[in-house]
Amino acid sequence: MIVFTLRCAEGHTFDEWFPSSDAYAERAEAGDIACPHCGTRHVEKTLTAPRLNAGAMAPTPPCGAPACGAGVCQVTGEPFGR
Repeated sequence: MIVFTLRCAEGHTFDEWFPSSDAYAERAEAGDIACPHCGTRHVEKTLTAPRLNAGAMAPTPPCGAPACGAGVCQVTGEPFGR
């Protein structure tokens, strides 16, 4: 999977996952990608490096609490996995 940062004609930016760059190109050409903020289908990739998900799992916080957001433990407030 690959994630691209996209920008719509109204200037909203958002991330969207695709199985490949070709899949993005096919969906973009078909007008099958809509901005989640305004719904316009006029979107394009921004000039950012693509991010890949190679199947790695998110790091587990030291306290063992489930799914802390943004790498900060919800229990202790301490950063982890960096």
